[in-house]
Amino acid sequence: MDKFTNNSFFMSALAEGNEKAFDALFVEYYPKVLRFVMCFCHDKSEAENIVQEFFMELWIKRERFIKIENLDNYLFISARNSAIHYVKQSLVCIDEESACNVQSNYISGEMKLCYNELYDFIMSEIDAMPEQRRRVFVMSRVDGLNNSEIAERLCISKRTVETHISLALAQLKKLLPIIGLLSIMAL
Repeated sequence: MDKFTNNSFFMSALAEGNEKAFDALFVEYYPKVLRFVMCFCHDKSEAENIVQEFFMELWIKRERFIKIENLDNYLFISARNSAIHYVKQSLVCIDEESACNVQSNYISGEMKLCYNELYDFIMSEIDAMPEQRRRVFVMSRVDGLNNSEIAERLCISKRTVETHISLALAQLKKLLPIIGLLSIMAL
């Protein structure tokens, strides 16, 4: 492919939309790029999809060819980026599926036990708060009342409500490292 790499006439032809030049590029590079992408995603059909999308994107944005100095570098770096993007998207989809499974009560017995223990741990910390702070926090976060409604019901200022909520949240934030550790131990 060295005849293509440093040939400005060939690069200009690609940039201008010459289909024969693009076909030559495709025939020469498709197998190489496919093998390269297979290193990132080990499923051949997925790798083929990535490479086909990659070459389609190259054709759509073909005017870039005129600026490319090293075709090999450009193609393999772009293919690597496409493969990495695909892998990241796959991980996001897996995370979303996991979240859906949790939301649809597809939780193992051990996971339910872990969640219940964490819930009990957090609730015991809330119960240990001073009475007024606990009452304000529960009205805000559990009952869903806004600060004005809480202030009115408890006959305190809105600013006092805000202070109680801030202190309660600060107290609970101190638990985050412990909760994280408990979560890891449960896995």
